[in-house]
Amino acid sequence: MKFDWNTQHMTTSQQKIAEYVERHLQTVLLSTEQELADTLSLSIASVSRFWRSTGFKNMKDFKKQITQKMLPTPARKIETVLSQSEKEKGLSKSFHTSIQHLEFTAQQFSEENLNKAATLVNQANKVYIYAQGSSVGLQELLSFRLARYGLSLHKMINSGSELLEDMIHINKDDVVILFAFGRKVLPEESVIFSQAKSIGFKVIAVTDQVVSSIADQADITLFGSRGEPWEFHSMIAPTLIVEMLVVAVGSQNKESNLSQLDKLHELRKKYKDLLPR
Repeated sequence: MKFDWNTQHMTTSQQKIAEYVERHLQTVLLSTEQELADTLSLSIASVSRFWRSTGFKNMKDFKKQITQKMLPTPARKIETVLSQSEKEKGLSKSFHTSIQHLEFTAQQFSEENLNKAATLVNQANKVYIYAQGSSVGLQELLSFRLARYGLSLHKMINSGSELLEDMIHINKDDVVILFAFGRKVLPEESVIFSQAKSIGFKVIAVTDQVVSSIADQADITLFGSRGEPWEFHSMIAPTLIVEMLVVAVGSQNKESNLSQLDKLHELRKKYKDLLPR
């Protein structure tokens, strides 16, 4: 289930509720307002105001409308099969969790946003890719794939004040692809958004937060579920988003991109004895 929250006018408490609803819809549908308030350490008045601010009369109205829209999905069917096992653990549990991440990502997926992001990449003078921590692997993958199209790319590997060494080269016709995971906006991410507003370059954010200030500040947001803050953070869904972005970029400029791939194929043939695959 995908909700169209107006986050720009939400308070911090309302964003917290919206994020919980997105991630725990089934639980919310079985909860009372008091139980939801207790879970989020908020007042029941805050929860009541949330429904009215998002277009529902009250929590009962929310439950009624959402229940009518819900239909069985393949992921829920597989979940039912797996839950029948009395000893669901190990690889079975990991497989089950991965399916949940992909299912939730599919619910939030916007083909329009993906195509807009691809257009920004294709039209950019230069594409900068910023990542920290475990998302550096996604940075490497995206850079490797996009480089095959002949795009001008730069991996931003600096953090702290050294980030500014990269920032001085970014112009208004460039695009920054930002891997921003977690609710807290990092100082480096704040600098990138501040400069984007000042200079005019575009920012595409790949994030695991449905409701956050990241979505409000980025030009395009692509969501990939990684699980709850206290869980092992899977990169399965974000990797899928990266691959889909690469395909979307390639499909928009097909003739030129195929030409680049043909060059790669010819080079592989030419040097297959010296550089076997």
